[in-house]
Amino acid sequence: MAKKAAKMTDTLELVKPYLERALKDEDFRKDLKDALGAARELYGPLAKQNGVGSSARALATDKKAQEQMRRAIEDLMSAKDTLQGKKKKSHKGRNMVLLAGVIAGALYNPWTGPQTREKLLDVIAGNDDLQPLESFETTNGGASEAAADAVDAAADMAKDAKAKAAKATS
Repeated sequence: MAKKAAKMTDTLELVKPYLERALKDEDFRKDLKDALGAARELYGPLAKQNGVGSSARALATDKKAQEQMRRAIEDLMSAKDTLQGKKKKSHKGRNMVLLAGVIAGALYNPWTGPQTREKLLDVIAGNDDLQPLESFETTNGGASEAAADAVDAAADMAKDAKAKAAKATS
């Protein structure tokens, strides 16, 4: 009897931080409520089926039911991560390096690079007939600086677009 009481005390001490977080954390309750709502939406149509086989067939073929199941599982996983105190990983640095690589690849590609650089210079310097670009004497360093500026501008635009997307999903 003493062993059971000691085992129960150890279990309660282990579970206590999770219970406290579950009672106080708004995000956890929201995620759990969303998961239960999605499960309810899924349960209704599946319960109307005749038998387990019909329910399984409906779940395997119905896109709406599959989406509800996916949403319920994602919400439960999010609630689990919130309860355990895990943070979501951010891939901002990786995405920026990837974007810079794609832009640099497009600018220095042997097949399309010259046309891309020419188009970019036309956009930056203007495509008017008042003072054509051919009249300017440029060195190779000037083209490199223009390409670097273009990469920086594209990175800034990507960062702004990502911030807007993150703001829209919040």
